Amino acid sequence: MSHLLVFVNLSIAIALCGVIAACGAPSSSVPAEVSIDPPEFTRVEPEAEIRGSRRKQSDRFSNIELRTQFGDPVSFYDDLIRDKAVIVNFFYTTCAKICPGTTAQLAQVNDAFSRWIGEELTVLSISIDPEVDTPSRMKEYWELFGSKPGWLMLTGDEDEINRLRRQMGVYDLDPVIDADKTEHAGIITFGNDRTDRWAALPVFMHHERMLDTIFETTRDRRWNKSRRAKVETPVAPDRFHGRGEVLEIFPERNEVRIEHDAIPGLMLAMTMVFPVAESTLLEGFEVGDPVEFALEFVGEAHQIVSLSAPNPAHASGESGV
Repeated sequence: MSHLLVFVNLSIAIALCGVIAACGAPSSSVPAEVSIDPPEFTRVEPEAEIRGSRRKQSDRFSNIELRTQFGDPVSFYDDLIRDKAVIVNFFYTTCAKICPGTTAQLAQVNDAFSRWIGEELTVLSISIDPEVDTPSRMKEYWELFGSKPGWLMLTGDEDEINRLRRQMGVYDLDPVIDADKTEHAGIITFGNDRTDRWAALPVFMHHERMLDTIFETTRDRRWNKSRRAKVETPVAPDRFHGRGEVLEIFPERNEVRIEHDAIPGLMLAMTMVFPVAESTLLEGFEVGDPVEFALEFVGEAHQIVSLSAPNPAHASGESGV
């Protein structure tokens, strides 16, 4: 995503540190019959009706109906935002690049704030592909990342969710890019409706600084401690391990397409093109070969650092890759 607009005119504090990564390759072309006017900041969304006796940031947020990963219906403002402190991100479960890393980061945030999660602070992950991301699929994704308490994964009507996303400032100035879900940004938005303090950060910034900023922005007198206790910042695994089948090899690009099983803590079962660390890793493999592989996080994407034929011991159920 080349640009990101956040509602600074609503006094939302923004600290965008670094380049915001896209979730996949951008669309290569736009149909000739599509005519798109240049975007105008002032007409992205009409002003929402003012709630209560004073103007707040959340007045802009629509009270759309959503469903949790448990199938429970909720209203975004009434049930999830009003008088609460929250962390919000937009994602989808079949996203093959930025989302797995973003969700893994949120799992670490959940662990770091475990003493307050669910009481003073709630994590809200909202799907931008609700046709695919049903409550049952969202529950499977939530379980893949450890079934963290105080973390709701939400789905609903796509048009309403996109309207909410724009109201929260998470959109691209180019409407063609903004309409392409594979181009969405790795951004988390967080705030406290009671204090009317909101901010947004790129999820792949310095982890401890991100935790401090979230805490200082969202805490208030209702929190049971005035300072965040010193906790061991969760350390992400150096490697994730997976199994699958080779569908296509791109030696000129050092990439391979693999249909893989679920990778705990990272992503659901899907077909994905992975970059490989060295071209020699692809040698000797053909389309249709079963493989085991290891992934490491480099920059803002995962790449394969080892690739091998399946170990018979693993196939029989023994641990390790």
